This record gives sequence, structure tokens and C-alpha cells, in this order.
Amino acid sequence: MDVFSLKIPGLMVVGTDTDVGKTYITAAIARQLVAEGVQTGVYKPACSGSVRDEETGTSYWPDVEQLSEAIQTSVPVERICPQRFHAPLAPPVAAADEGQQINEGLLLEGAQWWQDQAEFLLVEGVGGVLCPLSKHMLIVDFAAQLKLPLLIVARAGLGTINHSLLTIEVLQKRGLSIAGLILNDVDPTLSDVSRRSNAAQIQQWTSVPVLSFVPFEWRSNLLHYQTQARIDWIQLAQDSR
Repeated sequence: MDVFSLKIPGLMVVGTDTDVGKTYITAAIARQLVAEGVQTGVYKPACSGSVRDEETGTSYWPDVEQLSEAIQTSVPVERICPQRFHAPLAPPVAAADEGQQINEGLLLEGAQWWQDQAEFLLVEGVGGVLCPLSKHMLIVDFAAQLKLPLLIVARAGLGTINHSLLTIEVLQKRGLSIAGLILNDVDPTLSDVSRRSNAAQIQQWTSVPVLSFVPFEWRSNLLHYQTQARIDWIQLAQDSR
């Protein structure tokens, strides 16, 4: 597959693992940009794990719904996520479970469509950066194709130092640009004292900036965790290319 770079500025949001809040953070950034008057696109190349609506008997994908609501425009769901599967498995496995396979060409074509539709594009990955996206491609391979600066979302709590540094090392060894890392609090019931030191510890071991610590169900703009200033996502993407 030919390597190309998008002709639209943006960020790709990747995770240290699954269920770290990539969609939540991507949607929060999208809402901020839309509120600032930026025509914003959101794209998730593949999504697995649907939810059944018992009243209507139909299935939907919460991640896709959340991204769609964030940009406040009537874009067909196929443009936000063209390949959707029901089983909560890695995309190629979920596709095979339905007798299908991931269309690798469509993964990139779906992102390209947004070039004439938006001023800034947020692309959300699947699982962690070494999660399979297709039969021949990991998330990190897809990121290398897009060439967008990467924003890492990590779960706040014990173990995140290791997961964050491993993710950073993988991306840097691939020569990919990292815009920063966000610690996201996904479980308010945990009384984990590591939350007080994780950001500083991660920062001690890497030059990748820890941009923000996001409390559970944070509803405002994401803020720099040290200064509490709003993050300029467009400038961050420009500075990280």
C-alpha cells in the first residue's frame, strides 16, 4: 500500500490499551474545536463491539455515536466509521466472526474523504498502538500511513507509567511524531495514590509532554494539568509535525 500524507491538519488519538477513554477524549477535543468555530471532522477507521437497543431491536456503536454528536453535523455514520462489527474483538477478528475481512484501502480512503469536508481532522485509533487493525496492519502501521501527530491517551492509575513509556518507545522507534500524552481517569471508584505522581514520573522518563490529567466525567475543555490553561489543539498539531 502506498504511503501518503493527508492534506488536512489534525491529530490521531491512540491509546496505551483498550478502554482508556480514546473516544471520550477525541469527542471532548472535537466539541472544543466546534465551539471555537473550527469545522472539525472525526474518523475511526474500524469499530468493533456493538450495543443492542432492546426497544428498537437494532444495534449501534457507542463510540461512533459519541463522535457523531461531538461534531454537531449530520454526517453519515459510514463517513465517521466505515467498517463496524458486532463482536468486542480486534477488528480483523470481529470481521472474520461475521464472515468478512477488513478492507485496507477503505481505511485510508475514509480518512481522505474528510479533506474537502473539514478544516481539522481527529482520527481515533483502536485499542493500543500494537492492536491489529487488519490482516496486515497494526494501528501503528495505520498511523505511519496517515502521518498525523499522535496524541496518546493513557489510563490514570497504577501501571500507567509502564504502559505509557512502552507506547512512547514503540512510536518513537517507528519515527512517528507524538504531540503529547493525556492521563484519563476512567474509574472514580479506585483509590489509587499513584494518580498524584504518575504525570511527574512519566515526564521524568520522556520528553513527550504530559498535557493533561482528565478527571472522571470531565465536561469542560481539556486543560494543561500544570497551568490549567486551555490547550490549543491546532497549534499543538502544527508544532508537532
